[in-house]
Amino acid sequence: MGDQDREVQKIPDEFIMAYVGERAFDTPGVYGMGVSLTASALTKNWLGQDKKTRGVKVSYDEDQGYIIDLFLLVAFGVNIPETAWNVQKNVNDGLKTDLNLTAGEINIHIQGVKAE
Repeated sequence: MGDQDREVQKIPDEFIMAYVGERAFDTPGVYGMGVSLTASALTKNWLGQDKKTRGVKVSYDEDQGYIIDLFLLVAFGVNIPETAWNVQKNVNDGLKTDLNLTAGEINIHIQGVKAE
């Protein structure tokens, strides 16, 4: 059986979303996950469902690869651009290393600053 005959296994978006959310939340300066502003995400978050994927939106483009949007809350006093850069790096490195996936875009949306 040649490479053309092998069926490519697709990783479910929910798994990627949960993985990306964990990588982002583990980045110093990230206080929590915000809420994706899509109607389905808002509904799921308001109903208390989908906690693992909260604040993460994943789509796939055949030319670019995965496009990831992260909606984050950061801790008061952190350098926001540096924190956003670190989140992008942590997520990108993890996707490449652990899941062998390519992210075409990792967009960071800071939705608030949380005082501790």
